[in-house]
Amino acid sequence: MKHFLILSSCFLALLSCQPKSEKESITHGEEVYITHCISCHQVDGKGVEGIYPSLVKPDDITMDQTRRAITLIKQGSGFETGMKPVALTNKEIRDVINYIQNTWENEAAFLTKAELEQIQNQ
Repeated sequence: MKHFLILSSCFLALLSCQPKSEKESITHGEEVYITHCISCHQVDGKGVEGIYPSLVKPDDITMDQTRRAITLIKQGSGFETGMKPVALTNKEIRDVINYIQNTWENEAAFLTKAELEQIQNQ
């Protein structure tokens, strides 16, 4: 619970500097993350070493990484012990990716509805 409170405080500070649509995306993305991702990737996004990968990537986040994240969410990793597909709406996918890619030490451009649709149609 203590970690959740710390995360929430950092999250609120982050929200105060963003446009409303980005704030809404991150807020909803956090809810999706808590529901579907937190049990493996943990409150801080660092995962469990050797089991669940960290989502904290201080390097520049590229469109290829975003494509890979979308594929993992929709199709899973393909490994028996790896990530399973997660049944999310396009809005949930977009928002959880925006949350992950703009929380902790991550910084990326916000994924738009049009970009998500374009990636899915490739």
